[in-house]
Formats: sequence, C-alpha cells, structure tokens
Amino acid sequence: MVEADQPGKLFIGGLHADTNENSLEVVFGKYGHIMEVILMKDRVTNKSRRFAFITFENSADAKDAAKDMNGKSLDGKAIKVERANKPSFESGNGRRRNGRGGNGRRGNGRGGNGR
Repeated sequence: MVEADQPGKLFIGGLHADTNENSLEVVFGKYGHIMEVILMKDRVTNKSRRFAFITFENSADAKDAAKDMNGKSLDGKAIKVERANKPSFESGNGRRRNGRGGNGRRGNGRGGNGR
C-alpha cells in the first residue's frame, strides 16, 4: 500500500458519482506515469464516495496535474485536486488526551458553564 504522505500522491475530490478509475487514469495519465488509482467506495453499497487518490511515479508530474486540474470540470463536476496528506486524527480537533475538549473545566452540576 502506498503511504498518503508520498509527494506523488494526489487527493481528487468532488467527483461525479459515475466517474471511475479508468476515466481518472485517462485524464490524469497525460501528466505522467500513474502507479495507482484508488476510487473510494462505500463498503456496503459499493457506490463511489466521490473522491479518489492517484499516485504518480514522479512528484513533479503530480504537482503539474494538481496545478492544471484543480477546479477543472470532470464528468460535469468541478473537482478539487491537491497533494494528499497523511490524516492527522489527533491534531486540530480541540481534544486533550483525557477526551475532554474546550478549556478542561468540569461543570458544577447546575447545568451552567462551570463557573
């Protein structure tokens, strides 16, 4: 499996429900050699989740594809194309390790804001 933080890996979002791996490979293949196309699908229905990941062999090709294709129309839908980033489940969600978010104060039992 290819890691999400590879420089040649792109996220493609906003896809039409009928867009498939082959059409993605045709459209993006003009930018360079593609190593992998993954169209994300629902586990139960097997329908497209309307986003995909494409990994180019060369990171410069991926950069060119992202620059040229971001905001362009594919199968009648404007798509978002950007470098794929490794998901960060712990950063930016406002939670501490103890599972409490916000300022860490506990309520006073009166239904108020804990002051």
